[in-house]
Amino acid sequence: MKSLLMTFVLCIVHLAAISQDKYRLLVITGGHGFEKVPFYNMMDSLGNFSYDRIEQPKANELIASPDIDRYDALVFYDMNDSITLVQKQAYLRLLQKGKAMVFLHHSLVSYQNWDEFQRIIGGKYYEKATLVNGNSVKSSYQHDVIIPVKIENPAHPVTKGLADFEIYDEVYGNFLTQPTIRPLLSTTHPGSSKYIAWTNPFGRSEVLFIQLGHGPEAFGNSNYRKLLRQGMEWSIERHR
Repeated sequence: MKSLLMTFVLCIVHLAAISQDKYRLLVITGGHGFEKVPFYNMMDSLGNFSYDRIEQPKANELIASPDIDRYDALVFYDMNDSITLVQKQAYLRLLQKGKAMVFLHHSLVSYQNWDEFQRIIGGKYYEKATLVNGNSVKSSYQHDVIIPVKIENPAHPVTKGLADFEIYDEVYGNFLTQPTIRPLLSTTHPGSSKYIAWTNPFGRSEVLFIQLGHGPEAFGNSNYRKLLRQGMEWSIERHR
């Protein structure tokens, strides 16, 4: 009887330790439609994470509040264009402190009129034709294509254990990247810009951006799931 009781107690302690070890994420959406069930099924499958969901514009209100400190990382799957001066300052303050931030897919399109954002995320998708260094730049997208993905840095913790792969997803073309980015993934797809995942230093943080992740086919791709899991783990541990 004592042996059974001790086993039960040890199990409870073990489960409590597992719970305490979980990373806590804030998953931010809003401004762009997506298929919620397969997206959150993917998030649930990633393992050592718990997460809260929040949509814009409430997300930026939370980011500008002290409550944001309870999260280990912010995961952006939004496409938002509304942000106040106070909220911009909150982003910059968090990055200067070394907050873990992971940006996915259409988050690249956010904040078209906030120049600092492209220096944070490492690039910019231009929704409208814009004169950049004397050239007119307008970005593009193409749904439902097979994308060949090349691992640019196989030694990085985000891509460790991944080999080159293909994914059925959406490409973005003619977006620009900052010279500071450290490429992780690239593609030769003719409709895409070359680099499709990178890290980018800003303040005391190193932001992670992954362009992949449009719909259920991508959410269910084992390589994409591994990439996300390792990316979020690396981002959190890098900033602890």
